[in-house]
Amino acid sequence: MATDPKQNVPTNADLRKLMQIQYAMFDELTKNQMKALKGIKLIIDPPNVEVGTTRSEEVFSKNRMRLLHYLPTTDVKYKIPLLFVYAVINRPYILDLQPDKSVVKKFVDAGFDVYMIDWGYPSIGDEHIGTTEYIEYYIDSAVKHIQERTGSKKISMLGYCIGGYFTTIYSAVHPERVANLMVMAAPLYFDIDHGLLHIWTKDKNFDPQKVVDVFGSAPADFLNGGFAMLDPLPNTIMKYYGLFQGLDNDEFVMNFLRMEKWIKDGIAIPGKFYAEFIKGGYQENRLFNGKLAVADRIVNLSNIDMPVLIIVGASDHLVPMASTKPLYERVSSKVKEIIEYPTGHIGLSVSGRSHKEVWPRAVNWLAKNTLTEQGQAKAPRPKKR
Repeated sequence: MATDPKQNVPTNADLRKLMQIQYAMFDELTKNQMKALKGIKLIIDPPNVEVGTTRSEEVFSKNRMRLLHYLPTTDVKYKIPLLFVYAVINRPYILDLQPDKSVVKKFVDAGFDVYMIDWGYPSIGDEHIGTTEYIEYYIDSAVKHIQERTGSKKISMLGYCIGGYFTTIYSAVHPERVANLMVMAAPLYFDIDHGLLHIWTKDKNFDPQKVVDVFGSAPADFLNGGFAMLDPLPNTIMKYYGLFQGLDNDEFVMNFLRMEKWIKDGIAIPGKFYAEFIKGGYQENRLFNGKLAVADRIVNLSNIDMPVLIIVGASDHLVPMASTKPLYERVSSKVKEIIEYPTGHIGLSVSGRSHKEVWPRAVNWLAKNTLTEQGQAKAPRPKKR
């Protein structure tokens, strides 16, 4: 610091500069403190955010399951309706999180007649629900209702996560009712060591029946805690650090809050299905071993002969690609395709890049195969000479 050589003390100019530096530091510290308080308040007491924004109506229900029909936004171009089947974990509005990141809206806007199964929140009385009940009691009832409502003999299906497990089974058991099958991030093949879930749930490590014996079901907090530990830093500290960094971006904050709402809106898994899925899936791989039975019928994947689209995330920590892609080789379908994209389990449905690159491609795939099924896009037969 410069000083007056005669008095050996700071000059007035130096003092003013020092005060300016101190004020700037204090101002920056105050701004960061206010920013931190804003972030903490958002985490502790988040404002209500709107999710599931595509307009819909309930057209059917059974027990706690509701069947939603999305109101068309344009002329319906395709006679074959499309049914979304989500997992029995969390709520299905992850597929309709907000208008610019809505898988549902992509298909509705393209002219599809779209339906969605909302499983609701199971009660103590639902602990007996297993794989057979989901397939033959709930999904089949929803399919039949759609058939009666629309007059269509077949429907297309899109299953996400465990919903993909359900739609794959349903398509194998009732292939005559399914025009097209799309599965995304679906746990189907379990004889792998990719991903912590496949390691943690090995029979030598884990007995799912003990969870059921204690709780009657698999509680939402128990499930969400386990999922968070699959990738702990990004799912805990880093996501809140990211929130702090983006607090000045209102759009980013709203996206964060919508995702947090969905994550915390957990659903317990009925005890019977939870034990069946862990034991019959992760521990015994029954679906691919030809040992999975639904209503005393063995599920044969080769019965799947309709067009199949498999969508997977290359960075999926929850359902590795190796758990979904083997379906490609086991179905009898002549038309089948895999879309592999560099994102995670949730990123497939909510990332901006997925909505720009994955879903337009999936919509076009379904449009092409729906038209073919309806007989509107078949190549003309060559004339006999």
